[in-house]
Parts: sequence; C-alpha cells; structure tokens
Amino acid sequence: MKSSHLLYIILLITLLSTACKDKEPETPGNSGDDIPAIATNTWLFNSLDDMENYTTTTPENRYDMDVVRNEYESVQLVIQTDSKKSLTIERSGDADAIEFQCRKVAAFNGKYDVLVPCDNEIEPEGKIVRAWLTFKIKPNAETKRYKEVIRFKEGSQEYAVAISLNVVDASLPETPSIASVFGINPQNFIFSGLSEEGKTEKRKEASDLLLEYRISPYFSTWLSGTMKTECFSSPYDWNDDRTWSYLADKRFNRIALPSHGLSDEELQAMLNKARENGLLEKAYFYLWDEPTKTAEYEEIRSMADRIHQYAPEAKVLTTFYCGPTDGEYKDDLLATFDLLNGATSLFCTSVWALQGSETWADRCKDKLRPGQEWWSYVCMSITPGLASNSTAIENRATMWRCYKEQTSGFLYWVVNGFASVYPLRPRSDLPEGDGVLIYPGESFDSDKLCTSIRLERWRDGAEEYDMLMMYEKKVGREATLSLLNNVYKGPTNYTNQSKYALALRKNLIEGISE
Repeated sequence: MKSSHLLYIILLITLLSTACKDKEPETPGNSGDDIPAIATNTWLFNSLDDMENYTTTTPENRYDMDVVRNEYESVQLVIQTDSKKSLTIERSGDADAIEFQCRKVAAFNGKYDVLVPCDNEIEPEGKIVRAWLTFKIKPNAETKRYKEVIRFKEGSQEYAVAISLNVVDASLPETPSIASVFGINPQNFIFSGLSEEGKTEKRKEASDLLLEYRISPYFSTWLSGTMKTECFSSPYDWNDDRTWSYLADKRFNRIALPSHGLSDEELQAMLNKARENGLLEKAYFYLWDEPTKTAEYEEIRSMADRIHQYAPEAKVLTTFYCGPTDGEYKDDLLATFDLLNGATSLFCTSVWALQGSETWADRCKDKLRPGQEWWSYVCMSITPGLASNSTAIENRATMWRCYKEQTSGFLYWVVNGFASVYPLRPRSDLPEGDGVLIYPGESFDSDKLCTSIRLERWRDGAEEYDMLMMYEKKVGREATLSLLNNVYKGPTNYTNQSKYALALRKNLIEGISE
C-alpha cells in the first residue's frame, strides 16, 4: 500500500508539472536555461548604480524587472574577459515585441559617460567590457513575461546574461505629458565631406534621437552677439514641405518656430502653415535668452507684438534667472511676470534662481495670468541637474522636481555645447558636462551619434513623470505626492540610494497597470 501510495504521489506531481509547463510554454530559442546558475565573471545590475564600483558587488548574470509598453529600460553589464579580442553579440528574444540595443560605455575627460552603439560586436577596454543594454517595449507588446538572453562570444569563450521583462497592462503616452524642450547647436557637428543636404540629415539624426528620449528638440542659434535666439524644431527650412510632416510627429509636445530671419510676409505665411497643419497650438517662439536689462524686456515686447499681429494666440517663451538689473524693478525676479505680461505666455525660470526653495516656485506660479504657463530649466551644476558632477539619482530627480513643483515645461539649453568637435573639447567656461548630453560618433569610432549615461537616466525620470501623471489620474495628487515623498521631499532632500528610486518606479508601475 505504501509503495502504491508513493507511486500515486509521484505520478500526480508529474502530471501537475506537465500541466504547468503546458500552461506557460517557453518561447522557442528564448530559454536561457544553459546560463550558469552562478555567475563568476559577469556583473549585471541596474541603471543607477556606479559601474566603476562593480567589484564591490557579487557577480550576477540575471536580472528581472517590470516594464510598461512604450518604455525604455536599461541595465548595466560588466564582463571580465580572458582576452582583449572583440566579442560578438547575439540576442535571443522576441524582436516583434521588444527592441534591443547594446552600447559600449566609453570615457570622455576621464568619466565613463559616452554610450557608443554596437552593431554585432563589442571591444573590451583592456580585458573589461562595459556595456549598456537597453530594451524598448513596443506599443503592441503583449501583457506577459519575456526572457531576453544576450550572449557575448569570442572563440570558444562565451559570456551570457538573461533579463526577464514582465510587461504589465499599461502604456506610456506617445506624446509626453510635459513639454521637455532641449536645444541643439546646428553647427556643432562634424560636417567634413558632406553636402548641404548631408549636413541637414546630420542635424535631423540628432533631432530624431532626442525624440526617442521624450524630448521635443529645437535648433538654436544666438544672433548678433546678443542673447537674441533663433529657434526652430525642424531640421528643414520653414517653407520645405518636409517640415510640416516632421513637426506633426506625435512625440513632439511643443514645437519652436523661427521669426527673426523672416520678413513680415514670410512670418505670416509660416504662421498660416502652422495653423493649417493644426500645429499652432503646440508652437512657441523662443526670442531671447535670459534678459537682464530693461531695454531687453522692451525689445522682447516689440518682437512679440510683431508675431501677435499675425497670430494673437501664438505663445512666446522667455527664460530668466533674475529680474532687470537696472531701472525701477532692479533685482526683482517676480517683476518679470509683470513686465512681460501680454508678450510672454511661457515663463521659464532657472532653478538657480529658485535655489532649494519650493516657496519661490509657488510665488512664480502665483504670478501667472490665464493662458500663461510656468516652466523651469537647469544649468551651471545646479542640483538636481545634469552636469557631470551630478549623481545618477539627481539626473532622474530633475523630473521628480518638475512634478512636485507643477511645471508645465522643462528646458535644457543645448545638448552638444562643445568648444570644438574636431578635436572634441568641452567649454572651459562651463561646469563639466553642462550643455553636453550627446557626443559625435566620429570621436568614438562610430558612424552614429552617441548619447550620455546622464541622458539615459534623465529619460528614466521623464518616463516616471508620465507614470506619476497616470498614477495621479487614478488616485489623486495628494496620494501621488505621498508616494513620491518616499524618495523626493524637495530639491535639497531626496534619496541617494538606488533601491528606493527603483522601488518608486515599481510602485508606480503596479499602480498604473490595469
């Protein structure tokens, strides 16, 4: 009896096991069961921790995360190789649901910040591979768990990692919830040997790239030795038909339009084009950067009046870090809202002016009239910010701050603000990394533009901004702020530990999933 009873139990366990396997079959070619259970020479970890501290942690070759559709999520990988030879890259996964990109982490000015696209192979530095693995969850991805296996091979030697991606029933909006507008210097590229059309395509490559980062890009040129700026979100001329189809991309939250270089007739024609294409509502004019003199305020009003003559509803954006430095309202930051009332509708305040005070943010918002918006921007090593001295969590926290302080837009002055691109040199008059979020691929043996780790971490924050807005719609702002408060209490008081930042993301995903 005992033996027959035991046999029955074994049979039952076998049947249950088989049923479970039939219920959740493995995706063909996607098992990863041959990956060693214990890693010895690979370190796979989250996108926030410092890659250079990998030796202080235990080797790991598996990673698990929850993701939503239309999201990018990355992990870092370090491999200690047996040789200095290049490794081929093989990916096993569901390419119809998830896009994959491997990039080599390279150094600039002594800091590992540059992400160099890899096609099919990656070259170690010495005997160390530093890689950034990114997964984009496509809008059509099914709600289920996917397993990605990435193999790095050299001869008979193989290093493999497995990443489990649990796609929940939620999607980030195609159009970002906040207007994140980043400038591009149209001249700061390596143009050698290119035709004029080739130069245009080079610029378009940068614009296309930023759109993938939940950014509404614009090309910016300072005019006549002043802070007067000509900004335009299209890589093509305003009267090129390609402009209007390009600007119709739903990933644009806002679009910058030019005015200084246009005659009155051209300005009117361009505004009509924008109106006809249903884009005037998204449009803004960035006419002057950081006015300081009373005369500059008057000039902004004059330039705005010219635009409003043909489009009274057109929006004008003005950035500022102080009030006038002369005249009746000398050193009065909030006077800017009164002096430019009727001319400017998008008031963009430097967080340098706000410092760590949320009271100042409230005072700025209190100055708004109907139809006006309050934006913010970072530069000059402000924290949380994006300069090289900022931490990984600070890069992310720039957008936590935007949510808590309820800014309608976030501006960054330029992503390729080098002193020289050939040879590649940063500007000596700025904090390291300020104005540098992308790199020319030519400087890193690539035919593609390279992004920065800081930009990757900023995008994670931008995605969390959208998640916070989605969470707020379900539970209200008070409950959302309570959740955010676990990691971010204010601009001088936020977590410095990745585990808490990652916990926020996990809680948001759980909260917004259906």
